[in-house]
Amino acid sequence: MSRILLVLIVGLLLIATVGGIYYAYVGFDKPFSTSGEDWGQFGDYFGGVSSALLAFISILLLVYTIHLQSEQLSGVQHEMLKRDLLAHVTKADDEIMHWLERELAALKSGETVEFGDVVWGILEPNYINPKEFKLATVRLHKLTCLYCEALALYRDNIDPHFIFKYHHQKAQSLLNFLKDHQKLLDRMAGPSLQFCQMHLDGKHEV
Repeated sequence: MSRILLVLIVGLLLIATVGGIYYAYVGFDKPFSTSGEDWGQFGDYFGGVSSALLAFISILLLVYTIHLQSEQLSGVQHEMLKRDLLAHVTKADDEIMHWLERELAALKSGETVEFGDVVWGILEPNYINPKEFKLATVRLHKLTCLYCEALALYRDNIDPHFIFKYHHQKAQSLLNFLKDHQKLLDRMAGPSLQFCQMHLDGKHEV
């Protein structure tokens, strides 16, 4: 709004300047003419010059309006991107939590163990059926990669300070667990875990 007022004031000053230049050209010491012909000439002069100035000001205002609309549209797009990426992070986090709550068969017949108890170090891995533990770890590896990628996308595109301490510690704990049991994963697990660590540390930005 202040820019529009500034343009308006500048326009009025230019119009006043045009009139002043004409009057200075005619002479300040002369009285105002009562002749219709003189006023007609002044009108032609004033109209010819001021119309061009007003047209220029109108173009400036139009450009400024388009600029404002572009900024508003950019803001809306940014908010939509922020919402979508945050939903992506939340979804990845929820999927990991859901998977950690999965009950796995224990070595003792008839007993089950929550996978998260092993991941967070409450129980030892050898308490779980090896086959189920391997399958659960492979799935956790995929979910953790998606989780780290989602955090990196949000940080890089929306907020560089987004990774709260909770998210960082959680992702790092998951990576540490997967690194300790990397032998259960495929051959590409090593590079993918390194890439996840780079996502988490932001080293891919360098």
